[in-house]
Amino acid sequence: MKIKAGDTVRFLNISGGGKVTRLEGKLVYVEDQDGFEVPTLMNEVVVIESASNVKTVPENAVLSGAKAEVDQDDEDYEYDDEDGDDANPRFFLAVLPGDKPGIDSGDVRLQVVNDSNYFVFYTIANKKKDQTVDLLYHGNVEPNTKEDLAKVPVFQLDDNQWEIQLMLYKKGRSYKCMQPVAESIKIKASRFYKDNAFVNNDYFHEKAVLIPVIKGVFERKLDELTDIEINKVVREKEKVPVKKKYARRNEPGILEVDLHIDELIDSTAGMSNTEILAVQTDKFHQVMAENEKNKGRKVVFIHGVGNGVLKTEIRKLLDRRYKKHVYQDASFKEYGYGATMVII
Repeated sequence: MKIKAGDTVRFLNISGGGKVTRLEGKLVYVEDQDGFEVPTLMNEVVVIESASNVKTVPENAVLSGAKAEVDQDDEDYEYDDEDGDDANPRFFLAVLPGDKPGIDSGDVRLQVVNDSNYFVFYTIANKKKDQTVDLLYHGNVEPNTKEDLAKVPVFQLDDNQWEIQLMLYKKGRSYKCMQPVAESIKIKASRFYKDNAFVNNDYFHEKAVLIPVIKGVFERKLDELTDIEINKVVREKEKVPVKKKYARRNEPGILEVDLHIDELIDSTAGMSNTEILAVQTDKFHQVMAENEKNKGRKVVFIHGVGNGVLKTEIRKLLDRRYKKHVYQDASFKEYGYGATMVII
């Protein structure tokens, strides 16, 4: 995607981002949240909101009435083939904190996130008891951008079953036809009252809840774990006395971080596999941020073996977001295949 002044971007190699102020050759100048202008190579940023897509969402917009505008521009689009993966498009419904805290008066902001190299035409409708639907939002999102829907009271989300449909296409070039997507999502308002509901992510400078509409490899793997398999693991764990999972290293300068979910939170009751993974990756981002200035520091992330989802996700984040750091398998003698060591 071609970058232009006014676009909001995020950095690929470091955390943060901001608004593009100007372009000079292969350099793009980004004004960060502190007002500093940061020169960065164009191929080291990704557009998360196009200047042409910025919309003002009315403060009094409600769930039953607000709609996203449809972009009717039919001009040829200039693609950046490095943005997104044609074989694995991603699309999310994002929920962000609102301005009013509290259960009674609380509100949230809704957005859609298109992490793909396709234009996406979407419809979001509320399914009623008689199986008919009421259209809530519809719109057209450019590749690798996000779009506002509305700000709504939290209680309006409770027990709604949303039917989301997506059509993916490209303008001005040939492309591999993608099958239409139809996904049913049920939202409970109670999840947004929890302290750990909103987590760090790759798409916003603030914490958010990302609900996948087009599921990636990791969400699909998590979905393959049935309730029976999960209960079996729990029962086996209850039979075995609690022991240390790994030998601890005494070598100075090494920081060990255990990402097993039972080391991070007291209970996973009511949490989906995707939400558990989000807590674990949030802890990973936190530790990386705390140690970004400790050059030469060795950090061992203990992720276990399991089905390999957490390990794969950690290494994907290292390859995409933390490219300047070196990583390798941690000591096999002490961790088996269950840990990754990162050298800051």
